[in-house]
Amino acid sequence: MSSPLLISMLFSLGLGLLLPAAVLSAENDPKILEQQLQDLEVEISKFKQLLDKTNSQRSSLEDNLRTNEKAINELLKKIEQMQQAIQQGETTINTLRQEKSGLEAARLQQQNYLITQLRAAYEIGNQPYMKVLLNQEDPSQLDRMLTYYQYFSRARAEQIAHYRGTIEQLNQVTGNLEAENLGLQQNRALLVTQKQQLQLARVDKQQSLTELKLEIASTGSEIQKLSQNRQELEALLEKINSSVAALPSPTDMVSFESRKGKMQLPVAGKILSRYGSQRSNAKLKWRGVLIEAKEGDPVYAIHYGRVIFSDWLRGFGLMMIISHGDGYMSLYGHNQVLYRETGDWIRAGENIASVGDSGGQNQAGLYFEIRHSGKPTNPQQWCQARSKNAA
Repeated sequence: MSSPLLISMLFSLGLGLLLPAAVLSAENDPKILEQQLQDLEVEISKFKQLLDKTNSQRSSLEDNLRTNEKAINELLKKIEQMQQAIQQGETTINTLRQEKSGLEAARLQQQNYLITQLRAAYEIGNQPYMKVLLNQEDPSQLDRMLTYYQYFSRARAEQIAHYRGTIEQLNQVTGNLEAENLGLQQNRALLVTQKQQLQLARVDKQQSLTELKLEIASTGSEIQKLSQNRQELEALLEKINSSVAALPSPTDMVSFESRKGKMQLPVAGKILSRYGSQRSNAKLKWRGVLIEAKEGDPVYAIHYGRVIFSDWLRGFGLMMIISHGDGYMSLYGHNQVLYRETGDWIRAGENIASVGDSGGQNQAGLYFEIRHSGKPTNPQQWCQARSKNAA
């Protein structure tokens, strides 16, 4: 994570929300505010150096895994967007086809009506207009004939105008339909290309993952890797916690603490690893829960809050961290796709990611933590099991 990205993250959270009370009292003094921002940037720089030092221990295989998983994340989002565009295009085409069919029917009806009128006009036209009028001896009949001729002429002119308007509409709809069909063909071709790129990225990811596991097995460094992963996460959370410690909750929002035991877990599935249980190596404990779920299943935010981290982290893959105010945070790891960015506000129950196996996992699932003031707490004391159909 670069320093500009971190600064952008903090700015996106709102200066008034992130800076301490002393800064707020001096918010009208540009010099004091500028000094506070410089101090904050120094702290961010220190954290960046810490992350860089930790990341330098990462092997090239881990770098490849990170690159591949982030590429898969972006490609899947593009594919979903393209599929939505194709679906919308198909809906638009169906609507235009129905409109075109209706216009063609109206055009035919108007055409037949005009033919009938023209035939009648032709029959009347066998006698000169003035001769017909002069042959009327009864003044009232003459008045009726004048009115009839005027009405007939006006109605015929209106019908011709309507007919021309229908033809113009029909031509416009036909052009729009052709453009939509062309766009749909292009989007489908692009979707094929993106899926091919996704397949290549997945192959590369699997190769990197296989080589990485062989490297860990040959060096016996699994425990060391897990420890390093945890240290990097703790360092990240420590900095995040100190940066957003002053982040208040909106006054009209239900507090996170008041929802204890009433929220739902982010995904529906069997809990494979429980909070506080020993990991497979029996030297480290789980600080969250690992929930079994299918790849691509939606991941839901457990409560209202703001995204404070949305990126790849060693050992946890594509991770999202949400601040819920009052020192509470929720963490969602091993995702396949991250749908929200740092700084985004999140609603309770919103689909924020999709389940994956990023970060070197053997199977798809979600790693989930809840933290208060930086310390882990048992998620099952806060959240109930989520049903398959719950959204």
